[in-house]
Amino acid sequence: MRENLLPLLINPYTGNSLKMDNEVLVDEITGERYNIINGMPVLYREDEVQGLNRLYQKRYDWLVYIYDFMMLTLSPLIGGKEAFRSIAEIIEINRGELVLETSVGTGIEIKNLVDHGKIADYYGMDISYGMLKRCRRNALKWNIDIKLVQGNAETVPFKDELFDVVFHIGGINFFNDKEKAIQEMIRVAKPGARIYICDETVTQIEKQPKIISLFYQKPDPEVYEPPLKFIPGNMLNVVNHMLWDEKMYLISFQKPEVNSV
Repeated sequence: MRENLLPLLINPYTGNSLKMDNEVLVDEITGERYNIINGMPVLYREDEVQGLNRLYQKRYDWLVYIYDFMMLTLSPLIGGKEAFRSIAEIIEINRGELVLETSVGTGIEIKNLVDHGKIADYYGMDISYGMLKRCRRNALKWNIDIKLVQGNAETVPFKDELFDVVFHIGGINFFNDKEKAIQEMIRVAKPGARIYICDETVTQIEKQPKIISLFYQKPDPEVYEPPLKFIPGNMLNVVNHMLWDEKMYLISFQKPEVNSV
């Protein structure tokens, strides 16, 4: 594990700092232990991952074998290069900033940002170990440095107010607790940080090939509704960008410089 990663991490269930003990991460107060597998910290409790989170964790662990091919093959159906360019234009990243992607998947969105000149210090976390293994392989192939952690987006294992940008593209529609995931994105963001949340709308799900529908829930307006109601009222510059004939939403907002009620 990267030495410079440890000072940024916490036990996501206690908020306590962690220390290294014989290649295991240990909660400095409770003594709870977390493994490091192939250099990646595993910072979640297995029994805490239930419901949709468990379903899609397992699903993406095996879907990873065709995921990149599927994304490249089907991307024209949701805008192709234009779709990736639209995301990169909306997500504002300055050189050298600390950037976290929750549900990083195979890293394709970070590659898209880098390809569009968004050079930064990237961190990625995902609940699927299979996705993280592929992301690490891809990052080496693309020559992009991404620090990776396995964890649950509803209990993010990073300290408060670390990142200049926090973003999530794809996945939140199927979270057990969307509100908690958004609260966690805000918690780890610095005051003034920019936050982005993107996923498919019901329009996309209704129009996608039937084979893709096998992996996801049936169309339901509540499931695929942009989660604007979970954005706290004190957040700034909240915008819901509807992309590619309303097949995707991308919510952007900013954390206040000073906490306010």
